[in-house]
Amino acid sequence: MDCLILPVSILKERCSFSRRGYRALSDEDFGDSDDPVTVVVGKEKREFLVEPFVLEENPFRVLIDLLKEDNCVNYIKKKRVVYVDVDVILFEHMLWLMKNDCSYLFQLNLREIVDFYAQE
Repeated sequence: MDCLILPVSILKERCSFSRRGYRALSDEDFGDSDDPVTVVVGKEKREFLVEPFVLEENPFRVLIDLLKEDNCVNYIKKKRVVYVDVDVILFEHMLWLMKNDCSYLFQLNLREIVDFYAQE
């Protein structure tokens, strides 16, 4: 099931759709520069549609910068797609924490967490 994730604090500002923190996807979600970015995550290539401002917020900005150092991030700007080679569960959990406005999300040591999830 695909959905858009919005942090609670930003949802309160936007307040244009349901209080659940996400909205159903539609064909109209593609076109403008404010449209969601497709983030393809992990070996499973699971796709998430994420609002661009979410990727600019910590800890996602930190995560993407860490992964850039390891050459684990690839952008295709024309199609608004970001490939991120990180565990799907980690990425999904970070989205969930951000959606629920968990303040400790900003205190995480992402390097240790990424290294932990990279172990098989």
